[in-house]
Amino acid sequence: MFSNKKFWPSAIALAIGGVACFAVTACGATAAGDGGSGAAGAAGGDDAGLTGADATGHGGADNGAVSRLDQAKVYVNDPKTDQLQTTLVTLAHPSDPDGHLAGDFAAVSNCLQQDGGGGLTYGGYPIGNVCVESATATRDADQSYLSIVPPADDSDVQDKFAELMMYYHVNQIHDFYQDGFGLALTHNPITAVVNVTFNGTVNVGNGIGWQGFPNSAFMPAEALAAYGFPPLADGAIIFGQYDATDFSYDASVIYHEYTHAMVGTTRLSGVLVDTFGLDNLPGAMNEGFADYFSCSRRNNPIIGAYALTFAGDSYVRDLSQSRKCPDDLTSEVHADGKIIGSCMWEIRNALGQQQADQIILNALESFTSSTDLPGAGKLILAEAKKVDAATGATVNNILKAHGIINSQRAKAWAKFSMATSAEQVPVSIAGTDQVPAGSGLNDGVPGYFQFFVKNIPAGTTGVTLAWRAQQGQTMSSPGGMPDVQLAIKKDALVMVGVDQTAADALVPGVKNAAFGSGWQSATLAGACLPASGGALYVMLLNKGLSGDVTDMDIQFVTDTSKSVNVVNCGK
Repeated sequence: MFSNKKFWPSAIALAIGGVACFAVTACGATAAGDGGSGAAGAAGGDDAGLTGADATGHGGADNGAVSRLDQAKVYVNDPKTDQLQTTLVTLAHPSDPDGHLAGDFAAVSNCLQQDGGGGLTYGGYPIGNVCVESATATRDADQSYLSIVPPADDSDVQDKFAELMMYYHVNQIHDFYQDGFGLALTHNPITAVVNVTFNGTVNVGNGIGWQGFPNSAFMPAEALAAYGFPPLADGAIIFGQYDATDFSYDASVIYHEYTHAMVGTTRLSGVLVDTFGLDNLPGAMNEGFADYFSCSRRNNPIIGAYALTFAGDSYVRDLSQSRKCPDDLTSEVHADGKIIGSCMWEIRNALGQQQADQIILNALESFTSSTDLPGAGKLILAEAKKVDAATGATVNNILKAHGIINSQRAKAWAKFSMATSAEQVPVSIAGTDQVPAGSGLNDGVPGYFQFFVKNIPAGTTGVTLAWRAQQGQTMSSPGGMPDVQLAIKKDALVMVGVDQTAADALVPGVKNAAFGSGWQSATLAGACLPASGGALYVMLLNKGLSGDVTDMDIQFVTDTSKSVNVVNCGK
């Protein structure tokens, strides 16, 4: 998916909020989940390969002095960036005999608010149906599309201008990959659906009736079926209409989702498990590379200047703002994608667009579903070294500065509030609803990264760690409450193993009203604390259902007699 905004429990709330689990395909959609985050099990479907240029050319426009064949006016960027000014362009020649926007590389349809669309389910129960796909844009009498203009306001749920924007920009990003790098999708044309909404027949948060879809996604075949769209073996890119935001009006979003289709469903498509916990950074890299190539094509580091402002300016992504691992990890794939995206943007600034893009694309061809962040960094570095030693050294320094190659997935436990944080996303915690039975994670499902406490002040007799968790929401399940406990270990990362977690102690949380409603805490004392100068590592283990940690706090205590839930780690 494109957006990291969570709207729960409402449905398309449904589509955005839930799927941060174990298979992020392309934009992250799987048969059981949505795009930003995925649900258990990898999605199938053919890989949209990065190799093999499509030899088919575009049909040319009539060059006659008075011809308006296939002329149209579009936003080159988006309504906000272009200040509502459209630009005259000539479309890649649509081959549809009726003049609908279907050609060699894009087949676009509108999604109309009519009965007969496929069914949606929530928690296994039917809740409504999606809109009905139909191509509506056609040529004018003079063979142009100039009569199709932006509607009076962006809340139009079936405007033809959305089809026009989609067709033009899919062809633009196709040409970027083919003409610049000899790459194209293995299956053309790609299907694109605009103005997606759904009709709720059961109230799951937003009432009953037609409701907007505040997102966009590349969906493989299984995900399309799960959302009630007609089956398409090669998948499709799906763009929503939500209130006064039409996602199809933003070129940065179109290029982002098309890049997901280029990466395909067999690269960067899952959540990994290693001895230090879960690792959803493959999904974050998928988002980061999609952001990067959208930005590189437009020579603009901003993603979603128009489309993401519906959720607040904090959701607009700017790759010129540096992010590094592990300091900026959040567990949300779009936010964490800024780590790889900003790193690639810095490489581009150092090397220039063509060379940087070529190095990164060459590396991407070697990625698999199990490529982790350090592995990706090493493959990019190897490609840079092939250019020359100086290029390799430059890229190596940038990768290290962003923590791509040489960092642990552990960040400082600090005071945190989702509502006031830079990314405004919680720390997601996977649960037993997202892990296959018999996984051996008997002590609880581990987090996507660990925490540490260092530089404990002299005189400290206890360290109070506090957190507030809330239930999660997924497309396939209403979710439930998490049950968080802490695995702690002195001077080394907690190790996750089958049937047992290698830690000094497993510490349950206890309600602590002193921090506020819904808070839990544990005060670590005695043998739990490291020697002076040492570090305390903490893993969140969840024995309940998937959820989110929305707030965290830490206090250094010199008198634990009044502390709640004091744990001494005595043997």
